[in-house]
Amino acid sequence: QFRWTCEAAWTVREYLNSRPKQQTDRLLKRIREGRIEVTGMFFNFSEIVDETALAIQMQTLNTFKEQGIDVTTAMQNDVNGIGWCMVDLYHDTGVKYLTMGQHGHRAHVPFNKPTSFWWESPSGKQLLAYRSEHYMHGNALALTSGNIDVFRNNLSEYLLKLEQKDYPLDRTAFQFSGYLTDNSPPSTRACDIVKEWNERYEWPKLKLSLDSEFMIYLDQNHGDRLERKKVAWPDWWTDGFGSAMNETKTSRNTHTNMIATMGILTMAQASGAKLSKEVIDEVYACYDNLLFYDEHTFGADESITNPNSENSINQWRQKSSYVWSANQQSNLLREKAIGLIQPYIEKSNVPTITVFNTLNWNRSGAVEVYIDHDKLPLDKEFNILDQDGIEIQAQVIKSRPDGSYWTLWVKDIPALGYRTYKIMVSDRPLKQDQLSTEDTGTFENDHYKVTLDLNQNGITSIIDKELDKELIDTNSAHKLGTMIYERLNNRRDMERLTNNLRDTVYKPLKKEITTLRDLKITGSHKGAIWKSIFLNGQLPECADEKGLDIELRLYHKAKKIELLYHMNKLENLNPEGVFVAFPFSSEQGGSLAFEVQGGVVYPGKNQLEGTASDWNTIQNFAAVTSNDSQIVFTSADVPLVHFGDINTGRYYYKHEPKNSHIYSWVLNNYWVTNFRASQKGELKWKYQITSSTDNSLSFATRFGMENRIPLIGRAYSTGNKDTEQVAKTIMNLNTPENLFLINSRPSQDGKGIILHLREIEGDHAVLDFTKMLQNPNLVSVSEVNSIGEMRKELKGPLLIEHFETKFIFLEVR
Repeated sequence: QFRWTCEAAWTVREYLNSRPKQQTDRLLKRIREGRIEVTGMFFNFSEIVDETALAIQMQTLNTFKEQGIDVTTAMQNDVNGIGWCMVDLYHDTGVKYLTMGQHGHRAHVPFNKPTSFWWESPSGKQLLAYRSEHYMHGNALALTSGNIDVFRNNLSEYLLKLEQKDYPLDRTAFQFSGYLTDNSPPSTRACDIVKEWNERYEWPKLKLSLDSEFMIYLDQNHGDRLERKKVAWPDWWTDGFGSAMNETKTSRNTHTNMIATMGILTMAQASGAKLSKEVIDEVYACYDNLLFYDEHTFGADESITNPNSENSINQWRQKSSYVWSANQQSNLLREKAIGLIQPYIEKSNVPTITVFNTLNWNRSGAVEVYIDHDKLPLDKEFNILDQDGIEIQAQVIKSRPDGSYWTLWVKDIPALGYRTYKIMVSDRPLKQDQLSTEDTGTFENDHYKVTLDLNQNGITSIIDKELDKELIDTNSAHKLGTMIYERLNNRRDMERLTNNLRDTVYKPLKKEITTLRDLKITGSHKGAIWKSIFLNGQLPECADEKGLDIELRLYHKAKKIELLYHMNKLENLNPEGVFVAFPFSSEQGGSLAFEVQGGVVYPGKNQLEGTASDWNTIQNFAAVTSNDSQIVFTSADVPLVHFGDINTGRYYYKHEPKNSHIYSWVLNNYWVTNFRASQKGELKWKYQITSSTDNSLSFATRFGMENRIPLIGRAYSTGNKDTEQVAKTIMNLNTPENLFLINSRPSQDGKGIILHLREIEGDHAVLDFTKMLQNPNLVSVSEVNSIGEMRKELKGPLLIEHFETKFIFLEVR
């Protein structure tokens, strides 16, 4: 049983809209007749893309349903992993099966033979999954060669190997393309060979089939006997995104900025605003561009061997244009969202600042706001006051002639709501803060005592004063925050798992390791919101002569450490990797965890064996958890990490780290094709760390989301009356602490709001809509699936099971 796969480099929606109607009608007719099958996965996505974007990409299923086409099977090819959330996103949409055309280039392949199993999400939802051979396995067997004798010999050898591996079924399925190349057009050669084969031989019989046929056979004949696996399926190839650190950072931040922007759009809807089709189309256009960037490769096959060729340069320009277009679109959409909600925010007779919170819990923290100098001049004393007359702290970040960017420390911004503040400016001149020179290696506040050792070029101790614990493994060779520069002698050494080369014996890579040196303190600053110490060190051949600048921040009102990095990267076409060390300590019984799309993974435990283990991609957080406390680590900018050690080239089939060290993988250029050969220029990135007696997943998730999804602040000019400041919830979800709003977004038709919710702790949660429906602009509440199809109207509280994902539709008036 064979399948033919055509990989498309454009969205189906765009394809159908771009073709002549007669051609489109003919294609749709063949699909309805069952001669062509539509599968439910249209891109080869990496784990860089977030859960929200994947849910929005699911809307493509509606395109087919509108044409009367049912989709039952999802297909992920080439990329050797898939987001865990996809099980929940496909639930109740008609998609029941998943086929994986597994690629073993620079990667292990799970299982030693094609294997079927029930793949479960943390909530217990499931897809029937099939780990196939390589997605062009039929081509490798010479199915498209036109020579039946060569194909016969190859197929016979393959079937014999399956028998020797105790393959349990009397049927198997694998894929092929029209020609032995990606993005191949179809060919009829396979048809000729299969026809001739079945005329010549009694056994085995061959069939060219749709993707779903073998899955239906498995389901009906073997489904009740197949193993169930509640495991993540991490992707080995996300390391390629480290070859474009700046663009990947921009993609990550655009994703989270869009979550905040869509939150404001839905709050505007709930306030009475009507969203135009133009605005909704712009939301989906922005996500289309993000998804095109997040697709798993960066262009030309010669990108490494000939990086300056016209083909390499132009393909990268085209690829990177998607993320910069999305970034621009998201910024414009933010302005439109603010404009749509602005009429529902009352102005005062003095300038005001409104801070919006798009998450489903009250938030306190830092918010960045741009304020014109006519509202808040830099040379005058001022107060920013809440509704009780209590001053909030403000700290200027940077200025330009017309205005300045400020960080405000705000408290208890209502969930899915906002709070306004008055700006009161006096005539007294403002006293300017002064930088000072720090001559000690100890840096502390009420929460932490941080010890720097300039001779060891890093942080050697972080004492949590509340826990009375050391957070750093003091025996680690690499000190926390130090940078490590890895240079391989040959990037081909990373290819020991390639095609038929499956060298399972680890051979240490020939490489040179240099670390940050000549670290020195260049100054310190105590602001209203945080205090900083500034450091500079040298990393020759990686950073220019200015070296690496590090700012270490301790917040006055939050238990948070922030590390900000800045360097001018020198170009290097030879293989290189940059790491930042976070050697956290762990107690007996402690464990590492990190969030992926749709769940939390404990490295080497609840992930499919043979999936990415040398490195991983975190979504909102990684955590080191013990019986009575935890350390939480996050970065909005740099998602790649190595756990336990720098694992370059190890290719563990299964790896459970022996310690709680985290190495942030800032950048690399280790691929031999398709990704960027070098990076240069100014790079900036940052990390946040906290620790707590609260060792729950809810605490870690909340910290991660708050440091990725921003509070949104906007300064408003004066109005005509003295209006009281307001703290208001617009959509009162009244959610328990273990139920998280992943995102809220306008429905595709603009007639409602879709809430994407997930239970975090593995406990029950009850969602009561009584308070929400007190909003006169919300008419009804219904449960829908991920693509917005109605399941049932909700008349009372909704029970959400352990780790369950739910989609709720709010009809707006």
